[in-house]
Amino acid sequence: MDDPADCSPYSAGMDAGDSLHLVPAPTGKKRIPKACSACRQSKVKCDGERPCTRCQKLEKQCIFFEIPKDPVSERIEGVESEIQYLRQQLDEMRELIQQSRAHTTPKSQVTHSPNQPRDRQQVRRESFCGSSCSQYPHSQDHSQDGLPTIPVPGPGGYVNGHQYPRSIPSIPSLSPNEIATQSIYEAPNQTITRPLKRKRSGFEIRDEPIADFIDKGLITPEYAVSYFNTFFGGCDRYIPIFDPEYDTFDSIRSRSSILLNAICTIGCMVETRSGGPMSDTLHAELKRWINVIVQNKQLNCLESVQAMLVVACYSSERSLILSFATRMALDLELHEAFDELTQRLAIKNDDMAYALPHQMFEEERALVWKARTWFGLLVLEHIFRVDGGKPPGIRLKGNARRCRVLLSHPSSTILDLRLFSQVELNILRANVGDTLGGGTTLDRQGIADYVHDMKIELDLWFDDWLRIIESCIGAEEEKPSLLVALRVQKCWAEMMLNCKALRAMGVENVAAMSTTERTILLTAKASARRHLRLIIVEPDFYLAKLKYAMDFVWAKCAFSFLLLLKLSRLLPERDEEHQELLDHGNQLVSELSKAGSNGNQSGAGNIYLQILKVSIEKYGLALRETQQPSSDGQTATSPFWELFDAQADLQWFVPEQFVSEWDFPGLNLFYFPTAWQDFFGDFSLAM
Repeated sequence: MDDPADCSPYSAGMDAGDSLHLVPAPTGKKRIPKACSACRQSKVKCDGERPCTRCQKLEKQCIFFEIPKDPVSERIEGVESEIQYLRQQLDEMRELIQQSRAHTTPKSQVTHSPNQPRDRQQVRRESFCGSSCSQYPHSQDHSQDGLPTIPVPGPGGYVNGHQYPRSIPSIPSLSPNEIATQSIYEAPNQTITRPLKRKRSGFEIRDEPIADFIDKGLITPEYAVSYFNTFFGGCDRYIPIFDPEYDTFDSIRSRSSILLNAICTIGCMVETRSGGPMSDTLHAELKRWINVIVQNKQLNCLESVQAMLVVACYSSERSLILSFATRMALDLELHEAFDELTQRLAIKNDDMAYALPHQMFEEERALVWKARTWFGLLVLEHIFRVDGGKPPGIRLKGNARRCRVLLSHPSSTILDLRLFSQVELNILRANVGDTLGGGTTLDRQGIADYVHDMKIELDLWFDDWLRIIESCIGAEEEKPSLLVALRVQKCWAEMMLNCKALRAMGVENVAAMSTTERTILLTAKASARRHLRLIIVEPDFYLAKLKYAMDFVWAKCAFSFLLLLKLSRLLPERDEEHQELLDHGNQLVSELSKAGSNGNQSGAGNIYLQILKVSIEKYGLALRETQQPSSDGQTATSPFWELFDAQADLQWFVPEQFVSEWDFPGLNLFYFPTAWQDFFGDFSLAM
């Protein structure tokens, strides 16, 4: 059977009775055969497969004639493809416009350096947001056609310093011309799906403008400057996350209302000491705006994280607010700033050391700010975790000493010495908490060996940072305070290490301790004694600064002295020890009273100062009972546990704050003679 493509130029259509009619084929267009050359030559039907079935069976070469494309049809197909491409883009832009109308965002605020002049009206207009890098378009910032201007993200999804979610659907990488020149055989196989239109939600997050306390009329500019200077006169030593050259009053006020409000609130609390109406008002107003920052993701920025960190240090809801700040920092990817910065520093050589263009230097400076804030979060999270029972949150992978590389950066400050030394120390302490926690698998000898190893690690940490601080030329003014704080932190870390080891061993009765356990207890007592001597020998460099400190620092002072009181009764070493300890305690209370109370609740006073006073009163009463002559004129020489009244009161004195708020082990130790244990054991068996 012949292929239709190979018919005669004339088509014959006739029946038996019909006359012959010759119908000429259309002229002017060459007919193109659809069969392969072999089938045409053999006059058989071709199935059109490439190669066809007949050629495959006969092992012949199967050759087809390609149909040339019609220029007109090809042009029409290209236009149709381009129209379809443009329609898809138009649908995507309509969807973005609907989303922007449904979620009106505040105007993006660009970070300005302090030395750049700035229009005050623009600052007021941008006070909608309480954070540095996050102000978004107001309703009046629309284009003339009534459609809002859609921000176009740059590399990394950032718009004016802010990272927007990549909500724009992906567009094919092929241009319209490339799409038009594709084979027509591929067109039917390509299915272009339109993005589903997002259902409009019936709810919205209200964006309330955040104004600073000055604009709201709560405080005058003069008081605001005074509170600001008070904060940076001492509080920044305990929260070393700021850059004094950049974080000036005018700079912070122009960048972030919420950060300025947090700083002024804490500064007011320090100035008024015991609190007052102004401090209470600012605290209440600050809590209101913290709620707005937490619930509105559009206000996430570096300054908002810093404000949350400041509030967490001086708030009773410290762990909760710190968790919000950590979540916010993770959304801003602050944890990646240090790695990016170290990668930049690693590729530099000595010839190009910091000889960077201005733009690159400003980028590195911003990375230093982010890394410093993230390390401040890390330190506070580890403190609340190790000493406050907070669930584990952040964990540093790798060597903690890598943070020292930032000390040589031009953007480094003197307070970085305090920050990075605390980073390394608290990571060591976190490892101690993990190893000696409730699920430890070490036996008593293993715990003793671990304590010895960690003591070496603490000594190495202390020697390194002692050498770094003493060799720092620019730290002459801050050096005395830095060295005292370094020594105090080492004493506290050693004391907690030994107390946690005793708790992990499960021993509380001092009378039943082995030689190794008693040695660990005596080491804890020696650390507490050194801690006390360090803070009272030069009170101007430590105790006088406690008026700026958070309640955690006050708690450490109270606990270390209270533990020393208990251990001096459980393990007395010399006769004059008790009177000497009582004198030091009175001196400690006197110096702390000068610093003033710094409680979180205004008017309530510092509870830890009250704990110190009560503990010293109990200790003095117990000491007088032991030294009081008996009826025959002789001084009582019986062990203190046999003199019940004041001794028992002191022995079981465990303030609630050290049980509910802080996880400080050691106050549960007691002395119960083993002979009495045997007596009660025999008595119970007889019963």
